[in-house]
Amino acid sequence: MRNIAAGLFVSLDGVVESPETWTGSYFNDQVGQAVGTLMAANDAMLLGRTTYEGFAAAFGGQSGGMADQMNNTPKFVVSSTLTSADWQNSIVGSGKRLFSEPDGQVPLTLTGSESFGTGVVHLSYAPAA
Repeated sequence: MRNIAAGLFVSLDGVVESPETWTGSYFNDQVGQAVGTLMAANDAMLLGRTTYEGFAAAFGGQSGGMADQMNNTPKFVVSSTLTSADWQNSIVGSGKRLFSEPDGQVPLTLTGSESFGTGVVHLSYAPAA
């Protein structure tokens, strides 16, 4: 079985939607390094439709640096509305869900934390034992 590592941009008030509109002033080389390290440790990406479409628009057809990593990494897209996955190394599957909706809290353990000069914090969690 494979592990899933989630990398999310979340504001303190819980906003996760459209990070490209509010993360800019907080994103610096340190944050970029943390994101790059998280991505480099994975052999595939699991994306929803909106993130897939945003990444495809930003990195598809580009080359060098982060674009090479994004384009060359296999991408699994989870969506009931995406009609095609044309970005390089992308797959849209279908079938029965692996996980049902959670019935409450999912117990997690903090495994690491790091703070950056812009006030961004990078937190790592794993399932609680």
